[in-house]
Amino acid sequence: MKLFSQPSSNFAFPLDSPYYFTANYGELRPNHFHAGMDFATGGQINLPVYAAEEGYVSRVKISSTGYGKCVYITHPNNKVTVYAHLNSFALKLDKAIKQVQYEQQSFEVEFFPNINLLSVRKGEIIGMSGNTGGSTGPHLHFEIRDKVTEVPNNPLLFLKIRDHVKPNVSHFGFYNLTDTTRPKLLKSLPVKYLYEDSLEAMSETVFLKSSILGFAFSGIDRFTEGGSPNNIFSAKLYLDNRLIYGHQLNNISFDDTRYINEYTENMSGVTYQKCFASTVYPKEFQTNCINRGRIIIKDLKFHILKLIVADEVGNERKFWLKIKINNLTFYERPSIKSDMYVNCSKIFMVKKKGVFLKISANTLFYSTPLILENTIESSGKLIILPSEAQLRIPITVGFKVPKKHIAQKKLLVLKNDKLTYVATIKNDSAYFAVKQLGWFQLSTDDANPIARVVSPLYKTKGLSQINALSFNIVDRGSGIAKYKLFLNNKWVLAEYDAKNDLLTYSFDEDTPFGSIQIRLEVEDKVGNQTLLEENFYR
Repeated sequence: MKLFSQPSSNFAFPLDSPYYFTANYGELRPNHFHAGMDFATGGQINLPVYAAEEGYVSRVKISSTGYGKCVYITHPNNKVTVYAHLNSFALKLDKAIKQVQYEQQSFEVEFFPNINLLSVRKGEIIGMSGNTGGSTGPHLHFEIRDKVTEVPNNPLLFLKIRDHVKPNVSHFGFYNLTDTTRPKLLKSLPVKYLYEDSLEAMSETVFLKSSILGFAFSGIDRFTEGGSPNNIFSAKLYLDNRLIYGHQLNNISFDDTRYINEYTENMSGVTYQKCFASTVYPKEFQTNCINRGRIIIKDLKFHILKLIVADEVGNERKFWLKIKINNLTFYERPSIKSDMYVNCSKIFMVKKKGVFLKISANTLFYSTPLILENTIESSGKLIILPSEAQLRIPITVGFKVPKKHIAQKKLLVLKNDKLTYVATIKNDSAYFAVKQLGWFQLSTDDANPIARVVSPLYKTKGLSQINALSFNIVDRGSGIAKYKLFLNNKWVLAEYDAKNDLLTYSFDEDTPFGSIQIRLEVEDKVGNQTLLEENFYR
């Protein structure tokens, strides 16, 4: 979507105009809030990327996943800007980065240059846009972080844009909060707009069956009419004209980013954002939480809810609706019965049914009973419920290695849904850092990675007409951990694109001529290795 913008006194835009944003700060993503702004590049790579302000390159990280090729610049105002998914770096950066890569014999590196090594001017080209790392299409991911806390700030609070479009809300939701361990969606209502561009209200009364309620909404914001849908910046909820809840899409730390799994819920294709907080919640994000935003009704009278949603420049919509409780209900017994109960504000450690569990304080967002079933010795299966209980940080799960796996205990992996965890072995026990609860299956990964040349050398007429070698490297078990490419026994720099299982070596002035021996070494996360050797003539 096209944005007509004016540069701020602090930060300039990192790309040339016109500016198109395809994702905003706080956009709802799987397992995380989006930490910055995504600038579209028209499906192209190699657009110049500029330093948003003067400063120095304080960090460079190159990864086959995540942010890909990424530059961090520290500025005099104690902010750090981040430029991710780059295709290449400016010459002076590239020279410094390659020196580190060759010293470590690794494409994937992270280093922190000296403050005087790589200074940059505002508007200086630092690299070219790309599609590296976990990017699903060419674009520039841009962040502004606090230097001290490293918490990402909302870039639109620093970059001035012209935006006259109000946010839109499509649905309201009400949650039953009488069971303190499991919020349950009680009722969903499509929003009825009574006026096209002014007052929004529900004319009929909403009747509810719980005296302790949570309110939620589903909606989007656009920077221009017909533009891409983004998340709504802020929300405030009032009960009978008293502010009981508020949030802003700003200052969401990486430690709290998995809170999105508790904050949102998708039901029947509608994604709700909850205007109430769990027991553990990020207080920098959710504010003014009276009773954590819970609506507590102690009578059978009519009450008024008011929701105000707004974008970063102050465009807002207001909604009113009447609610009434049919009967007073303040408590429900937890639906899960167990003799294990986790107080989310305290550390929890237990060894039960042959399983060791360690859950750090403030890992679960709600206190909850736990159900544990262990048949690892006979079937390799482990169950830890409730599966819908979200984790802020990983928990430790440990157990004795089954007798049949003792000889291959270093190859153990634990699978849960699409996630695969590698074991840490201590004596005859295996420990895993798991990110979610549910159903687990233990197995061994004894398969070597697969490595092959993309275009077999015998099909080429020599290599005088090509300028790169590409290899597929794949591991369907624990995943790729290491890879090294040698030409005539000399390590060379090859770039790994994990999302496409592709390792590419581009010829340069140091690529030898004549008879050349290729040796590619690939290792997975449990230590299985593959060696690919080929010969060709250049």
